Amino acid sequence: MKRTLRAAVIGLGSAGSAHARILRSLEHVTLVAVADTEPTRLGEFDGVHAVRDIDELLDLELDYCVVATPTAEHERIGLALATAGIHALIERPLAPSVPAAMRLARVFEGAGLVGAVAHIERYDPTVKELGLRLHRGDFGTVHQVAVRRHEGCPERADVMTSVGDDVIDLAMWLTGCHITSVAANVSHDGARPYEDLAAILLRLSGGEIANIEVSRTSPHREWVVVARTVGGCVLADAVTRTLTHYAEDKTISYEVPIGEPLRSQHEAFRDTLLGLPSDIATLREGAAVVAATEAVLASARTGACVTPADHLLTPA
Repeated sequence: MKRTLRAAVIGLGSAGSAHARILRSLEHVTLVAVADTEPTRLGEFDGVHAVRDIDELLDLELDYCVVATPTAEHERIGLALATAGIHALIERPLAPSVPAAMRLARVFEGAGLVGAVAHIERYDPTVKELGLRLHRGDFGTVHQVAVRRHEGCPERADVMTSVGDDVIDLAMWLTGCHITSVAANVSHDGARPYEDLAAILLRLSGGEIANIEVSRTSPHREWVVVARTVGGCVLADAVTRTLTHYAEDKTISYEVPIGEPLRSQHEAFRDTLLGLPSDIATLREGAAVVAATEAVLASARTGACVTPADHLLTPA
């Protein structure tokens, strides 16, 4: 019989509140506590412990905690959880710098704990189905991945931390390789204080290339992943929920299962803790995304092709 896991959420902004909503209805999980410095947010969750900071969570015999605080707080909170022997699912980006991200990855690994990053786009039903079939080898070797992600994004954040880092995670996850070089440009859409547009070219360790276009101010939503493989071209459209394989002599459409990305992400993390087969974005993978994001911004600033610091991120 599967045991029931005791979980908590720290940080009750829009992301943290959504995590708490899922955990309240997730099978084999009990939401034990929530934490936030804002009392009005705590008042929205009855029937659970409501506390103000991580220190008050550590005595509640938790199995795991979701960290949805501002990124600057991730390292402090994550290290406290690891010291207390508590597994963690940490919102993206994992940390504000590569050294901080790597400290988290190494501490959780050293303690034998499960740590994951909430790179949610790999759990979109259409993208998830594409990844499943690519990893299974249904379409042969991948040569190129092209991603177009354009949408209106109301939160006050730059394009790389609002949508770009998730797309970079996809490029590595779909190919199973790490990034070896980055060439990129970013730009503002009008007078906004944040970068709204990014065009990114990646070279991956298996020789694959990835082309990425992302924007956060588009009135038209587009969310497409194209994988060019030895067996043709596979197009995943997450807006229309269609997956289509174009070969030389035929076109095949595949059924995409219905699913909620956030719930699928939590199911995967829960199953990992229960010792069941699952797919999570590990802390090392999250650190590689931080490194690649830094390389994107460095390339955009200098006009040069940049090598990410991710030679530090893959096991020897």
